Amino acid sequence: MSLARLPGFYLTLSLALYLLSLAFDGALMSGGRHMPALQMFLYGPWGIPFGMFQWFANPLLAVAILCHRRLRRLALLLGLGALYLAASSFGIERLPDNISYAFTHRTGFGAGFYLWLAAIAVFCAGQAWQCRVARSRDEVPSWNWLDVALIAALAVTAYAATQMPALQFEPGKVLMPPEPVHTL
Repeated sequence: MSLARLPGFYLTLSLALYLLSLAFDGALMSGGRHMPALQMFLYGPWGIPFGMFQWFANPLLAVAILCHRRLRRLALLLGLGALYLAASSFGIERLPDNISYAFTHRTGFGAGFYLWLAAIAVFCAGQAWQCRVARSRDEVPSWNWLDVALIAALAVTAYAATQMPALQFEPGKVLMPPEPVHTL
């Protein structure tokens, strides 16, 4: 086994951590509320009107994973961009919940967030190693059956989550101003 193939499991480990992250809470909020990481994954793009661009770490990581072999350095750059966006989540102070649609203060992060961050960091570390030691794309580990199974599991999880009533979220309710209270 060549030295370049030694950490070849980084892609599989990164995908496994990413999938596992979706099973936990992503954010902890005031009032004992929490936001599941799976919900954050599904509805993250709706943060754009509020200046929350951290969700874009997901497509950046996906593109990095797809081109990890042919365009090693670009994949590393994309992975580092994803890591930067993900780490910028520490600056988020308030998030809307899916029950009252009111913004509540973020008090911390759940295991899902840290697993997501770890998945991106593992990919970046493995890709950096491959950029350093691999002389050609043939020396970079290719897809294996477990990688494909994990990607399929991610797709099934995302689809199943869109069907779960507990994760339903109507972005329009967050974007609309609250109705005035009528008093007599």
